[in-house]
Amino acid sequence: CHGTLLPNDSGWVIVFEDITTLLQAQRNAAWGEVARRLAHEIKNPLTPIQLSAERLQHKFSGFVPEAQIEMVNKLTNTIILQVESMKEMVDEFSEYARTPALQLQPHDIGQLIRELLTLYQSNTDHQFTLLNSPESLEVYIDVNRIRQVMHNLLKNAIEACEDSDKAVDIVISYHPLSKQQRRWLEIQVQDHGPGIPDKIIDTLFEPYATTKHKGTGLGLAIVKKIIEEHGGDVWAENLDADGTRIIMRLPLEDSQS
Repeated sequence: CHGTLLPNDSGWVIVFEDITTLLQAQRNAAWGEVARRLAHEIKNPLTPIQLSAERLQHKFSGFVPEAQIEMVNKLTNTIILQVESMKEMVDEFSEYARTPALQLQPHDIGQLIRELLTLYQSNTDHQFTLLNSPESLEVYIDVNRIRQVMHNLLKNAIEACEDSDKAVDIVISYHPLSKQQRRWLEIQVQDHGPGIPDKIIDTLFEPYATTKHKGTGLGLAIVKKIIEEHGGDVWAENLDADGTRIIMRLPLEDSQS
């Protein structure tokens, strides 16, 4: 805040400025630079490591006693699989760091969600429920980026349930609403997992904030980044019973102009 003394000592004018958005943008830029450098430094040695392991496996398998071939294959396969895992991590770092221009186009959000759910319904132990809006909702979005958002959220919900030995029962809903004299599309993804610890729920969408033992902690940060690029907002709530609800809002105005 800053202030100015009025003439004749008649008082002060004090101005308070909310710089939350500015600070968030600075943090995002800093984390993006960290992610970019990590991706670059990690990626360089991965390909020669993988190629060396594969070459060892193919070139020297004929010289290894038959009794030890299985062990050699197991060890080299472990190296190859771990390198693949590291490559996935690098891809997440790169995804968070990059800032491509959005390719906005009108799209039926219900159609997009239904198409996504067909990819997850092969596992009969997983239950998905879609609560449709009574009206068809067309919104201007980058389809590939919003598809990535939904993939990240569904994957997180499934893993949260499985890791806590709870049934995978996920409810997705979408509907229009009016808030602060604007029309929004609200999408909710709700699971019945263990919930989010209170100590991190307010920072859940920050880079490297995670409750999982593995992963980069960038999945939800990428979700937040994409939603904010669309002019929207995203947050998490713990349910009264077990479970978590992720809520996203995207502006609908552009869809009708």
